[in-house]
Amino acid sequence: MDEAQALTEQLKNAPDDKTRIALVFAHRKLWRDPRLLNWLTEIHHHKCWYSEAKESVSSYHVDHFRPKGRAAQIDKTERPGYWWLTFDWKNYRLAGQLLNVKKRDLFPVQLPGVAQAALPLTLQAEGSLLIDPLTNDAWFMSFERIDDEACLATACPGLTQPKTDRVALTIEILGLNRLPMLNRNRADVWDRCLERIKEYNDADTNPMIHTQEALRLVAARGLAQLCAEDQEFSSVAKACVDKQAPTELRMLVNDLLTHPELLKIAA
Repeated sequence: MDEAQALTEQLKNAPDDKTRIALVFAHRKLWRDPRLLNWLTEIHHHKCWYSEAKESVSSYHVDHFRPKGRAAQIDKTERPGYWWLTFDWKNYRLAGQLLNVKKRDLFPVQLPGVAQAALPLTLQAEGSLLIDPLTNDAWFMSFERIDDEACLATACPGLTQPKTDRVALTIEILGLNRLPMLNRNRADVWDRCLERIKEYNDADTNPMIHTQEALRLVAARGLAQLCAEDQEFSSVAKACVDKQAPTELRMLVNDLLTHPELLKIAA
C-alpha cells in the first residue's frame, strides 16, 4: 500500500508523459504480484468479477477498470488513460483472461477529457458508460434463459432507456454473451434453480402438511445456496428466483440469505 501511494505521487510529479511511461513500465510487477492476485481472488470467492465464472482453464488477470495507458470510446476515438490510477488498488478488478482481452482499453464515457488527476470527483462527473461490478449499477444487469443451450446477460426489466443502453454496451465491451461455454454454464445454474422451484411448488401435492413444510424448506434452502455470493453465477440464480419463483418462495430465499443462521438450521 505504501509503495503504491509513493509511486502514485511520483506519477503525479513526473515532468512529462515519457517519464510516467518509464515509471509505470519499471514497476509493472506491482499489479502482477501473486499476493495481490490471490487477495483479489479470495475476496470474490475465486470468481471473475465481471462474468462470475470460476476460471479453470485460462488465467485470471488484474484488470485496470479505468485503463492506465489510454482509453477509447466505442468508435475507437482515443484519449489519455487514467495514469494516476495505475497503482491504485481501488481501480483493480479480477477478470477472466478472455473477458479482459476483449475489454482492452475500451472505456467509453459521456464527457471524454473531464477526468483529472488533481480532482478525484471528476471521475464521477465524466459519466462512465461501462458498468462497474463493484457499484450498485451492477444490479442493472440480469439474465434470461433463451433456448436449450444458453442463458444470456440482459438488462433488468423496467430500466430507463439510458440504463438499458449501458447494460447493452457493457455486455458488448466485455463479451458477456459471446462465449458458448459461458452461456451454457449459466443455463445449467438457471435449470438447477428451476428444479428447486418445481420441488417447492410440488410440495403442495403431499397429503401431510408437516411434510409439505419440510419439502418447501429443503427446496428454498437449495435455492438460497445457489444464490449465495460464494457460488458460481450466483447472480444468474438470483435472476431466476426473481423471475420464476412465487412470491412466498422469493421471500423465504431472501430470509435465508439475509440470515445465514437460518440456512444452517435448515440443514
